[in-house]
Amino acid sequence: MSSQPALAEQLRTQLRALLRTKQQLHLELAERPAASQLLSHSGGKPYFEAGETWPTNPDTGQPLELIFQLVNEDGRLLWPFEAQVVQFYHNYYWGELPFDNRYEPRDYYLKTYPRLRPEHLAQLPRPAALPAIGFRHIHTQATPSLPDDDELADLAPELQALCEQLAPTDWREVYHAAVTELAGEPDLGSWVGGYAQWLQGARPTGTFWLQFDSTPDFAWGDSGLLYFCVEDANPATISFQLQSC
Repeated sequence: MSSQPALAEQLRTQLRALLRTKQQLHLELAERPAASQLLSHSGGKPYFEAGETWPTNPDTGQPLELIFQLVNEDGRLLWPFEAQVVQFYHNYYWGELPFDNRYEPRDYYLKTYPRLRPEHLAQLPRPAALPAIGFRHIHTQATPSLPDDDELADLAPELQALCEQLAPTDWREVYHAAVTELAGEPDLGSWVGGYAQWLQGARPTGTFWLQFDSTPDFAWGDSGLLYFCVEDANPATISFQLQSC
């Protein structure tokens, strides 16, 4: 029969095999630049090309808010489809949740550009119907990532069984301690790649790709996160869900 130290080392070995790198997204309040179209940001001017218009909800005519723009400048943002620029717009207004079931999914819009083409850049003014918000530059930092315990039964059931063998009544504590040792304290936040940290339980609709946390300008409920997954058979098909409390 295996000793506890041997089981604990087995747990660490299996966790090391599951380690993935995620690109943490850090949003920093900054002075609004004259041109933000080619930068990763929230609250600035989105990248548009000649002939485009600001996205709106076609049912209501309301302009959608740019929640974030990510520009893959150096290839570190490893998303599973061809795009250098990803933008996410949502029907967000102060004091209201960012969606209305009567209009979903027309109340959000995920937009991608295969590559930046500065020679085709178009200057579009921010719609007057949208409130003023602060500018936040987004920069990335590579950090290790391990599965959320809510998703362990699906991603690595043998690992959960090992944790339960180590501590039948509080296996999650054992798992969290091992994860913290190898990848740091699990926490919510914004990042690309790696594994999701689910706010209200794991409900993946494909392969996890990106999560985006509430900000001082966009707070969904008391706290809330946006989750994006890609369809395995067609990575260009991206699903979106919001979890809030």
